Amino acid sequence: MSLKPISTESIRAALADLPAIRRVIHLDTIDSTNNLARQLASEGAAAIVLVSADEQTQGRGRRGRAWFTPTGTALAMSLLTRPAIPAQGAMRLTMLAGLAAVEGIEQATALCLGLKWPNDVVSVNEERMAQGAIPHPSSLILHPLKVGGILTECAFQGDQIEYAIVGLGLNVNVDFSQQPELLQVATSLKNLKGNEIDRLGVLAAIVKRFVKKYDWLHNEVKLRDAWSARLLNLGRIVKVQTGDAIVEGLAEGVDLDGALLVRSDDGQLHRLLSGDVTLHGLA
Repeated sequence: MSLKPISTESIRAALADLPAIRRVIHLDTIDSTNNLARQLASEGAAAIVLVSADEQTQGRGRRGRAWFTPTGTALAMSLLTRPAIPAQGAMRLTMLAGLAAVEGIEQATALCLGLKWPNDVVSVNEERMAQGAIPHPSSLILHPLKVGGILTECAFQGDQIEYAIVGLGLNVNVDFSQQPELLQVATSLKNLKGNEIDRLGVLAAIVKRFVKKYDWLHNEVKLRDAWSARLLNLGRIVKVQTGDAIVEGLAEGVDLDGALLVRSDDGQLHRLLSGDVTLHGLA
């Protein structure tokens, strides 16, 4: 397979039909694409700006965790947006990015992936899908491995979002054979597909999905329903750690703000806006 190299020019060409993308910056290496996007926002850059890099030296996930982005094999990108939505709707950007990621990956590679609340893109071991239909992830036999993660960072002005940076890290052709501590929890699109994947094609497909559905930020029900259909947590017993507290129970659904609704054994319904989730009986 002849894979197209990623450069500012090749990305611009791949996204030429998206006038909503006002600016594209691709770098060989960077500390964090989110950091550069934040700098551009502070300088008044008009949205939507795409920042990507072949390598991140200080990539991070939620709660300040490091994100492994080896040179030329992963995707690291950030989208600077200025959505006209209230501060309480910030989670919608993570929802939109997750949906765009799994749909874009499916379009570019034919791989069907799932989402793990609140912000992970994960593999799904599944039986053969009938006639191309996508079953709800909760109906599948799962051993989820992390393929990507989303980090959304916002600046607020009053009760509105001034700007939001949506960062996505994705294991495309990453080889974890020399990372034994990650082998049991992470995988790549290459491992799932069995061949090397065109990173530019995946990037373009994800960004196009994000832009195509951007107005869904103003349709909470439509966005929530499409996002929740990809969540593997729902309908399962989960254990969620939020700070020092642990909530365990049945994940009944998510609300319009993206909060996970967990019913504990005592009948209480817990509304969780963030946390680390473990699926009962699964690693």
